[in-house]
Amino acid sequence: MIIFSEQEDKLFFANLVLNINSFVAASLAIFVIIKEKNKSNLKANIFLVVGLVLWFIANIVWAYYEVILHLMAPVPSLADVLLLSAYSFLIIRLLIEYKSLKKKPTKKFTAIVAVIIAAFLVYIFSLTLDISVLSTARGQLMFAVTVVYPIFNSVLCFMAIIILYGLRKEKQKEEEKNHHDIAWTCELIGFLVIVLGDSWFAIIVLTEFVEQLWISALLLSAHYIMIAGGLLWYIRLANSSNQRGVFRSIKNTFNTKKKTVVTSIILIVILIVSIASYTLTQINYDDVLVTSESNANYVMSNQNKINEVPIGLISSLTGAWSSGGKSIKIAVEKAEKDVNNYFENKNSTIRTRLLVEDSKTDPVESVHALKRLIDSDVRIVIGPVTSAAVMSIKDYANQHDVILISPSSTSTALSIADDNLFRFVPDDRNQAEFISNKMWNDGVRVVIPMWRSDTFGNELVKGVKENFEKKGGLVMEGVQYHPHTGEFSSSLHRINFIMWNQYLKKLSNILENTTHQFDAQKVGVYLVSFDEVTPILIQSNEHPILQKVKWYGSDASAQNLQIIRNHDAAYFAEMINFSNPLFQVNLNNSKAEALRAEIEKKLHGSSSLTYPILAYDTYWVTALSLEKIIDNRTTDIDVESLKKIITGTAAEYDGISGKIILNDAGDRINANYDIWSVVKSQKDFDNYIWKHDITSIYTQSRK
Repeated sequence: MIIFSEQEDKLFFANLVLNINSFVAASLAIFVIIKEKNKSNLKANIFLVVGLVLWFIANIVWAYYEVILHLMAPVPSLADVLLLSAYSFLIIRLLIEYKSLKKKPTKKFTAIVAVIIAAFLVYIFSLTLDISVLSTARGQLMFAVTVVYPIFNSVLCFMAIIILYGLRKEKQKEEEKNHHDIAWTCELIGFLVIVLGDSWFAIIVLTEFVEQLWISALLLSAHYIMIAGGLLWYIRLANSSNQRGVFRSIKNTFNTKKKTVVTSIILIVILIVSIASYTLTQINYDDVLVTSESNANYVMSNQNKINEVPIGLISSLTGAWSSGGKSIKIAVEKAEKDVNNYFENKNSTIRTRLLVEDSKTDPVESVHALKRLIDSDVRIVIGPVTSAAVMSIKDYANQHDVILISPSSTSTALSIADDNLFRFVPDDRNQAEFISNKMWNDGVRVVIPMWRSDTFGNELVKGVKENFEKKGGLVMEGVQYHPHTGEFSSSLHRINFIMWNQYLKKLSNILENTTHQFDAQKVGVYLVSFDEVTPILIQSNEHPILQKVKWYGSDASAQNLQIIRNHDAAYFAEMINFSNPLFQVNLNNSKAEALRAEIEKKLHGSSSLTYPILAYDTYWVTALSLEKIIDNRTTDIDVESLKKIITGTAAEYDGISGKIILNDAGDRINANYDIWSVVKSQKDFDNYIWKHDITSIYTQSRK
């Protein structure tokens, strides 16, 4: 299932298994230790139990950050303390077992293993260690965590290998220990697997080979399976008189059918609870309720012979821009209800039916999403919501007579006349001109960009470079990074921070050289990112040079909720006056407030309302355009006729975002922008908010 599934599904299944297996392994260890009566082995097994339990609790702590607090787990955190403590207990367990070996490995073998592991440790350190972070207290803590994890992994790996070798030598002498050796082998291999998974994660992330991230997640899950397998082997063979081990005392538990049934029930309950716990953390109950209600309405409509027209939505519900994609989905769902109420009130037989697909902020997955919608007879799709996703599917949409209306993709590369793409948002020529003017007016004369390498980032930085250099400014080469999902295993968030720290170190080096030639007040950093903006801002605290220059962002990071929820990110954003342009919409009306309330209810907070509002208006224009063609024809959609109608309908419709006037490329021409930045809340000085700078407004119309 994991190996042959799609990339995003690989990560989902691997993390599902991780959560289940960690709980099962810890539960089995507790079950075993309760039945333990052999004092000579009790001590070692207690260390195993404590280690596995601490591992499981650490997973709970990370889930608390992400699911309850909706925050990225900090580094270091309480979870790191628990996990490192677990390592300590497990290493002590291995030391006890090593001392009990009658035939220990030779000094030569031990030395060879030590040298190999030491060499690998040096390699990991070369990827992860950065002494520049030692200038701050948080940096010192992170440095310590970065050092301790590989060291503990190396010790765990070393002990596991030499014990495995020692057990092999003992096995040749004493075949009767076969059962004990099998169980121990499972456990030791489990320890080796987690070391391999942790190290593989560091290597692939820090060498930008993130496509194979799922392998690491799979390995981290597998180690629990091996450990649990060893425990089950002890239990299963408890009746063996030849078994050396401590589980002989629990044999009577399995001597009766009754007790066997009880034990089986316990294990099944553990499994069910694990699955249920994980599933509950993944479900948005509001989504479930909305979906159920909508489906019921659709069934009733069909019973009344009402003509339903399917409208697709491809949004980023997971991945690197899920903060914006989820809000857009909620807005479109509200629009669907409002539109159908509108049709019902005017006694129309038309109804719309929304079909939602997740692009996962991934171009490849966006193609799959479009194919699924086409298979459901969808001929008009709202989205995708990112430029890279639109770029990946627009040709396929053209070939299959599907209209795309994106409320948020802004890349200039998508401004093509006579295709099947409409965009109810201005393209990035406008944003590039605006932010270039903003930086120039702020006294910036040198710009260093840091951007995600996709259609959105590349084109926006290109536009800024052209506009800024026309004014006489200088745009440096900057730092380009490869976009990725960012959905790393919680237990390995430290590697995520280390990765961003390496990019920021490159940025710092460029800034150091630049500020030797130019006054720091004349230098600006231009950051183009999605949700990865939060860890970037967090790690920027560890580089003093980054605090001395002005920072500017894009519309993708403006009003990002995660920034102000994370104190370290918000602190840095306020300190450098992180200025982000955003397409201007009217927020002071009842419809906008109703939409805000809906989003905050379901997401426990609200990021930018701009693109949800544009998505809401997009659905209305789509429905009103369909009404015109369906009134005069059958429910079959003539795509060419519909394309001609959309432009006129958009111009007539006076929505929350105002009138939507499109140019020949199908893009919105009126481009009003303003600036959003992070400031401390006046009501609660310990918290941060996004503030609108009404003095920075730019108006442009492109025909």
